Amino acid sequence: MTEQEKDFCDEDFAARYTLRHKKVARRLGLGYATKLTGRGFTKGRILDAGCGFGGMDLVLAERLPECEITGIDISEPLIRRAVSSLQGSAAGGRVGFERGDAKDLRFEEGRFDIVFCIGVLHLTDEPLILLDEMERVLAPDGTLFVADLRRSVARIFERECARAFSFEEAKELIRSSSVRGGRFSKDLLWWRFETE
Repeated sequence: MTEQEKDFCDEDFAARYTLRHKKVARRLGLGYATKLTGRGFTKGRILDAGCGFGGMDLVLAERLPECEITGIDISEPLIRRAVSSLQGSAAGGRVGFERGDAKDLRFEEGRFDIVFCIGVLHLTDEPLILLDEMERVLAPDGTLFVADLRRSVARIFERECARAFSFEEAKELIRSSSVRGGRFSKDLLWWRFETE
């Protein structure tokens, strides 16, 4: 487990992280829900590998009411927050959160129509294993969305970006994995990949 992964298992860190990232999680959820509905995807199984406090998944559940969503995360404090966010939510029967390691998923091959891995790769020592697991549980006609912080020359957020991949490193990482082909994009802070 990396030092950053250990941070996420600390109760105080998890509380601060949740508070700081609620708006980002909502924006991500809205963006991906719009992308999915624009492609005609409205029903199926979604996995969020590295779901954190579940903020993105609750937005997806609101916008995609016929989908089943499973979120896993290695952090017990974040999973507790995700589970408690379901209380009183109409999405409770369709959304589930559990503690788990994205590098060793308990799900059978091809189970999910959509798999998300957002902001996780720079936290793990074994990104290839993680990517291969995402591909394994993805349905043959499914879509994998990967997004992570992009290490820049300026290293704007030094602690967060110190282990992040540059855009070229990210492309090489994906190409070295068993993940099927797809498209890459980037902006100032993030690189993104989605299968075709």
